[in-house]
Amino acid sequence: MEQKYLKDFVIVLVVILLLAFGIKTSSLYKKVIEVPDESKYQKMGLGEKLLHQIQEIDTSIRDRKNFYFTVEKDPLEQNLIVKTQKDLEKQWREKVESLIRLEMTILPEIGEKKAAISYKGMTTLYGIGDKFELGQDFSSGAIGMITDIQPGVITYKYNGKNYEMKLSKIPPKPEKLKTENKSNSIREYNW
Repeated sequence: MEQKYLKDFVIVLVVILLLAFGIKTSSLYKKVIEVPDESKYQKMGLGEKLLHQIQEIDTSIRDRKNFYFTVEKDPLEQNLIVKTQKDLEKQWREKVESLIRLEMTILPEIGEKKAAISYKGMTTLYGIGDKFELGQDFSSGAIGMITDIQPGVITYKYNGKNYEMKLSKIPPKPEKLKTENKSNSIREYNW
């Protein structure tokens, strides 16, 4: 007999809990529906102009994700405008290495004349009749033949025409590189 009352007690308890949950849910639902027209967060809302800017940034980011860059350097790198000391040094070295220039002429009293020509970061000695690469000033793979070596000047033949190449110095370093090196050479000792 006791089990019958226990069973009824559990059923009544479940019904009461369901009613309690139903009342609690309906009261929360009323609170959610009753949002005031003038919210205290209204001033924090986005204006049309700001919302438009955010949408433009979002579309720009999506476009960048789908775009394949074909440049060697990263276009999103932040320091492309401001070149570092290392970038300037590298740019200057590439400029020097791309030049073909006569470094010196050797004119001994006895023996053959020689000319030191620098190109692609290497210096090579050439004599009269030797062929050498002419570099960027001519078409790629252009070869000239040295016909005469005089003090500070060589004469060479390319496509049946004679040209002269004079001694030339290495292009000067940019001023930014010079000033940095000067400040590094001054040592301050703390005795």
